[in-house]
Amino acid sequence: MQGFIDALVSNTRHDSIPADMDIYGPVLGDWVIDGTEYVMSPPTPKKMVVNFARVLDGRAIQDVWSWAIDPKLPMTGSNRASGTTLRVYDPEERVWRVTWVDPVKRARVQLDARQVGADIVQLGTHVNGESRRWIFTEIAQDSFTWRGEGSSDGGKTWRLYAEYFARRRSP
Repeated sequence: MQGFIDALVSNTRHDSIPADMDIYGPVLGDWVIDGTEYVMSPPTPKKMVVNFARVLDGRAIQDVWSWAIDPKLPMTGSNRASGTTLRVYDPEERVWRVTWVDPVKRARVQLDARQVGADIVQLGTHVNGESRRWIFTEIAQDSFTWRGEGSSDGGKTWRLYAEYFARRRSP
């Protein structure tokens, strides 16, 4: 297993990613999340952990988000769910190609990401055809906010479906 980890994880950014396009650099590391999902009524509080790392010789950023399926029980064994995002930089288009996969919900989302001001804005489409906008905002050394939005009218109007507040995990 260590061979796989060594082949996957990288400690440095690849030269094909210019420093000004290393937009996910500030979120590398380990985080705890307190948030709310608004897809059901009433809104559902959510606690998660997320880990971001450079992978594939530093050409990509991967994260793993983990949470308890039943939030009243410990996040272990069959009560643990996780999904992953792979973010690959496209040096010709100067954009990040983002793919989220959630095996529990059988969900996959494809997005393109760019820095907009101080935020990272990821735009794409859910497999059900609905537009998605995922935003990393209020990015600081020890915190960030992630908002997930959906649009059924091609991006004319957006509805908030999740908001997560991250704090860097203490070593």
